[in-house]
Amino acid sequence: MSDQSLVTVDDDQFHALSEDPWETETCWFSFNVPERAIAGWLYAWVRPNLNNSGGGVFVYDPSGVAPWELPYFQYQYCQPLPAERDLRDFIFPQNYSVKMLEPLTRYRLHYQDREHIRLDLEFNAIMEPHPFPSGQPPFVSSTHFDQAGRVTGEMLLRGERIAIDCIGVRDRSWGPRMDHRGSRVGYSFGTLSEHDGFCVFVLPSRLTAEGLETIYHGYLLRDGRSARIVSGTRSVQRDPVTNHIMSMQVHARDEEGRELVAEGRALSRMLLSVPRGTTLNSFLEWRIDGVAGLGHGEDQDVWRYDQWRSALDALQSAG
Repeated sequence: MSDQSLVTVDDDQFHALSEDPWETETCWFSFNVPERAIAGWLYAWVRPNLNNSGGGVFVYDPSGVAPWELPYFQYQYCQPLPAERDLRDFIFPQNYSVKMLEPLTRYRLHYQDREHIRLDLEFNAIMEPHPFPSGQPPFVSSTHFDQAGRVTGEMLLRGERIAIDCIGVRDRSWGPRMDHRGSRVGYSFGTLSEHDGFCVFVLPSRLTAEGLETIYHGYLLRDGRSARIVSGTRSVQRDPVTNHIMSMQVHARDEEGRELVAEGRALSRMLLSVPRGTTLNSFLEWRIDGVAGLGHGEDQDVWRYDQWRSALDALQSAG
């Protein structure tokens, strides 16, 4: 059975629940404006057993890192859920809406917050959803998939109309996810065209003998064909004062034996703090060996709060 066959049209809908109060389902889409180093998210999660939802919409660029410095930031933690819920045509309580136009392929996205921002976007998949089966790190208790796609439309941001025509990634997760248990996770992706890109997951706390991060899962999209990454490493360079990611290198191999060598450079970044910890999101410019042109994507650098503090202490001691 191929990885892709694990995702069906039923996964466009909310999933059946256990009795675990921490059952969580997420719906995330990314977009960007590469020439301005702008990146954005539309993100929502629901916890039906607790009858609440949260998530948010934000746009970041080189002008700031903290939420209050960004061009736009809005996040909710505890919004009530409507009794009738169909994710194929749903408006989350924070006014972010998703409408499925073609199963597992096309989605219309909308969001508006008064005169501050309006997003009218469409996501068109360029590959099949790539699943991350439950039981493998870092998602040992939940199911997850990623999918790259072309995102088109318009963003009205603080009175400025900005055309959106990029390649982004969406993901979906479902299963128990506690607020009070977090861990170090690295999630990097980059796409050069509708035919070439990649996505990798690492656990940065587990290093090789050479001090490199081990890639646990991901996909390689090469010449329009995607396959699961089976091995690889990632190295990361950080600012010695802030701990922010400056650049990274990815070396990996997929199940077909194809090699990936990619180097990313951070253009902008933001910090997203939630009960589980903090995430440093970085918008990256990517070069991939053997593929002409520049690509773009993101890195999600996930920390518990105590881990981030320890990393800063180590940096200061080294300095």
